[in-house]
Amino acid sequence: MKKVNITIIGTINKDTIILPDKKTIKSFGGILFNILSLSYLGGEKAKLFPVCNLGYDVFPEVKGHVKSLTNVNPSGITKVKNKNNHAFLYYDKTGDRKEILKNSVPELTFQKIKPFLKSDVLLVNFISGFDLSLATLKRLRKDSNALIYTDLHSLTLGIKKNGQRFLRAPPRWKEWVSQTEILQMNFFEFLTLAKKRLKTLNEIKDFGSEILNLGVRFVLVTRGEKSGYFIYREKNEVGIKRIKVPKIKKVKDTTGCGDVFSAAFILSYLNGKKPQKAFEIANFTATQKCKFSGIENLGKLKNFKDKIF
Repeated sequence: MKKVNITIIGTINKDTIILPDKKTIKSFGGILFNILSLSYLGGEKAKLFPVCNLGYDVFPEVKGHVKSLTNVNPSGITKVKNKNNHAFLYYDKTGDRKEILKNSVPELTFQKIKPFLKSDVLLVNFISGFDLSLATLKRLRKDSNALIYTDLHSLTLGIKKNGQRFLRAPPRWKEWVSQTEILQMNFFEFLTLAKKRLKTLNEIKDFGSEILNLGVRFVLVTRGEKSGYFIYREKNEVGIKRIKVPKIKKVKDTTGCGDVFSAAFILSYLNGKKPQKAFEIANFTATQKCKFSGIENLGKLKNFKDKIF
């Protein structure tokens, strides 16, 4: 695999994680999970270009996390006058979570992202849901030849006056989705777009087909510890496959698992793995992240590079 350039677009969060046993973990999240996961898994075969606005209150500390990573170019990380996004994540025993967001950095403009459009992949991760506008995303699609991989994530979240997030289908969601080639979301987000219960595999496939008809190449639907769904089109026929998730004895913290998933999928796919196999590798790698909390232990992902390369 030749060295690949990956632009990572989104927001870095300050995270306060409250686990079911009331233990509190303070860390950073958002696209910092993407940056570190891609860095550790990609090694010398990947060059990373994160693009985000970062609050003045966390700028020195976050830059400290990336300055030692030789495969990361941090020039797209911009210090702003706002306090940084601070997400409070409350998990229950089932793994579900309540999120409350405080503070907000400005959305990214096209001019801020423009210098990084010549990458092989643009990874767009909606961390706040207002990381960039639809008009900016359309400009990215129009002006770049890169593969666009989108993690829908918080684009499906509304926000109350107190900062609490709630699931809802984003306005004009079909326009948002039509700008990407590979679309990642969890099953709750998938159902939120559908605006109805999908009980059978055929019903899931049919809604996946609607998304593919918007120009999306693959739909990757994750389901936590349950088998995910890989939805694709082959020879004008829509297909769906269940992709199993490895069992682990104890789940400690699922924060960042979706970001580890996207890192492993992108690198595996660019390395020539078939998309279904890349999904399997991504599931395995994301499962390993469930065993620990925060960004501080992400270096353990280096142990799984052989799965990708």
